[in-house]
Amino acid sequence: MRRTRSALSCLAALGALASTCSPLQAQELRVPGLADPSLFPAGTEEAAAEGRQPPNRPRLRPSIDADAPGGTTAAARSGPGTTGSSSTGRTPPAARRVPEPLLPGGRPQRPNWRQNARAYDAAIQAADGRRDRVEAARNDVLRVSPIETTEPFDPVGIRVGSFVLRPAFDSVLGYDDNPLRVATGRRPSLFQRFGGAMLLRSDWSRHALDADIRGSYTKYDDVSGNNRPELDARLRGRVDITERTRTELEGRYLLTTESAGDPDAPTGAVRPPPVITIGGTAGLVHSWNRLEVALRGAFDRTTYDNAKLRNGSILDRSDRNYDQPAATLRVGYDIRPGLRPFVEGRIDSRNFEREVDTSGYIRQSDGQQIRAGTSFEVTRTLTGEAATGWIVRRYEDPRLPDISGLLIDGSLVWTASGLTTVRFIAITSIDETSYEDTTGVLRRDLGLSVDHAFRRWLIGTARFGWGFDDYGQSGRRDDRFTMSGLITAKLSRDLWLTGEVRQERLSSNEPSNDYTANIMLVGLRLQR
Repeated sequence: MRRTRSALSCLAALGALASTCSPLQAQELRVPGLADPSLFPAGTEEAAAEGRQPPNRPRLRPSIDADAPGGTTAAARSGPGTTGSSSTGRTPPAARRVPEPLLPGGRPQRPNWRQNARAYDAAIQAADGRRDRVEAARNDVLRVSPIETTEPFDPVGIRVGSFVLRPAFDSVLGYDDNPLRVATGRRPSLFQRFGGAMLLRSDWSRHALDADIRGSYTKYDDVSGNNRPELDARLRGRVDITERTRTELEGRYLLTTESAGDPDAPTGAVRPPPVITIGGTAGLVHSWNRLEVALRGAFDRTTYDNAKLRNGSILDRSDRNYDQPAATLRVGYDIRPGLRPFVEGRIDSRNFEREVDTSGYIRQSDGQQIRAGTSFEVTRTLTGEAATGWIVRRYEDPRLPDISGLLIDGSLVWTASGLTTVRFIAITSIDETSYEDTTGVLRRDLGLSVDHAFRRWLIGTARFGWGFDDYGQSGRRDDRFTMSGLITAKLSRDLWLTGEVRQERLSSNEPSNDYTANIMLVGLRLQR
């Protein structure tokens, strides 16, 4: 009985103590539990099991003190704690609550987590787009393809430190019904062509260094005097001085021959003599916001090897050797992303090793050209550059008339669909010649290529080419036509099989120079 009365007294004391507590103190003394639906809304357990953010769950954030240095997390301020009383013993006023926005039905409006997720995805896609544009601009500066490839049958290369090396070897067996490119007296022959290529690309965050080396040797079974080598080696570099200023460097070595049918090819030579060009280019490019100015200087030396004739004599061709310094100034302005009109001017001089050639002419000359155009990228379906202008070359010898004409240059790539790509190229130039006391030759070349993927591994290509050669005061005019069909079977990333049928035809106002040649070949390409 005594124990019962003690228990009842304790309960009465606790009840009196509870009645004296304020509503705010009672709320602070309450410990949240699983029964509180505001902390654990519906769907929390399912979201946790799936590893995603629970819907409408408030995120805890550290309090940020606006007065703290650098916007750091503020330390706890002095004042009322969990007891509800300040150091002065006064009870603080109740905190003012900000009313939550209400929906038309009177229900509280909660954050839309799906809308936030869409905004986050849009931000990520925008960042990826900027990264792709930066990479495309870098590749456009060096005119190279991206290092990484997404095509399933393209070579991936070999990683060598911070470089990517892509070697390749070609072996071709073919048939040519007119290897000497003559109007009469054809001598058909089988031929073999062995070639190789090595592409080296740097993978640096700043600066760049690339190498591109391609070479081949063609050997005819029945026309040994037409065997010829070819080599094109280029080394390019870029030094990023600042974010807006860079230098561009290039060294080059070209080895070729004057092919059969060329008016400049020596008659009666045992084999086509080589023509070698060695040169380099250095340039400085600077951008002022949307305005870009590029100044480049170049120097090339071209030498013609002597020709060994069938009668045993040697034909001296040193009178055709010359040096060519040049300077180019280009100014472009970005009207909008992907569209940059430009104006470009170029001057050069050709200084021959011998002041007077074997025909008694002074071949020194000065050249100028001015052109205006634009480089563009239309939603990545049409990219490239097109320009038009005027080109002229003035000769020191008064007996040699000047050469001038309309200049049309262009290089366009149109991705018509995911399976079809169209390429177009146009080139205008004034070249040296030794044909019948002619000043020079004005050349125009146009080329069209259409690639279509019947399968991801089977590519068909149709090519069409037209060229026009104007030999000035001699009166000779030549039209050159090329048509070909090519099929490429990509058996794997490392092994491609090719087949081609091609026709080359020259039509001249001097009928004795006309010819037609039909070529068929099959090839095997090993690459990495």
